[in-house]
Amino acid sequence: MTSSVTDPDAARLDDDGGPVWTPSPSSAPDVRLVWAPSRDDGQPVGAWWPRTRDAAVALRTLLPEVNSRLGGPATRVSLNIDAWDAEQPRRLRVGNRLVRLGWFHTMDRATVTLARGSDPRVTLVVVAPELNADEARNVLHAMSNPSP
Repeated sequence: MTSSVTDPDAARLDDDGGPVWTPSPSSAPDVRLVWAPSRDDGQPVGAWWPRTRDAAVALRTLLPEVNSRLGGPATRVSLNIDAWDAEQPRRLRVGNRLVRLGWFHTMDRATVTLARGSDPRVTLVVVAPELNADEARNVLHAMSNPSP
């Protein structure tokens, strides 16, 4: 019997014993995400204004949008454990893929990092979901159009 794994991280995602959170399908509104010019080290950065502090729900809409920036599906996401409400699953099903979630007290509360395999991480500034719309749009605009 031969088995094949198309994603090198897939086998590791299944062996940690943690529950897999599978969100129910929804008609989620558009993702509020902007990309900033790449930093001097070439790392892409962006800003994301999630609609909720429920990370599993918010990430389910975000991850398909960042896959092209990562060069393929994200396999890992790191978040600050104190910045998000609701459950904090270790794995999240997005479509037919599993994404490993890492929760840390030491991460900046206003950032999320995403990665694919051993590729460099992408850092997103997280705009607080509860921020009023005008202020949040100003942050997103400033991030995507930095001053010289």
